Amino acid sequence: MASPQLEDGYTRIANEILEHLVCFRFSGHELEVLLFVIRKTYGYGKKVDKISISQFQKALGIYDRSQMCRILKKLVAYKPLVKSKNGYSFNKNWQE
Repeated sequence: MASPQLEDGYTRIANEILEHLVCFRFSGHELEVLLFVIRKTYGYGKKVDKISISQFQKALGIYDRSQMCRILKKLVAYKPLVKSKNGYSFNKNWQE
């Protein structure tokens, strides 16, 4: 039986971010990508993380590389996801 405990690790995220995330109509894969980026950044106390396409694919079970790239490009274009030379980050300015 699963028994998650805060002592085993957690991701700090502002309630306002979660409240606005659920208001948008993201596809299932898009929401998975955003949550994965939040986990890889905020979950480790970072604002940005170098996440490879293959790392996204493995974690999310999306084995079609072109599909993974399309999802990432769409999220970057709509701005909830930011891609920089340092990697990916979640855009917490929900008004953009």
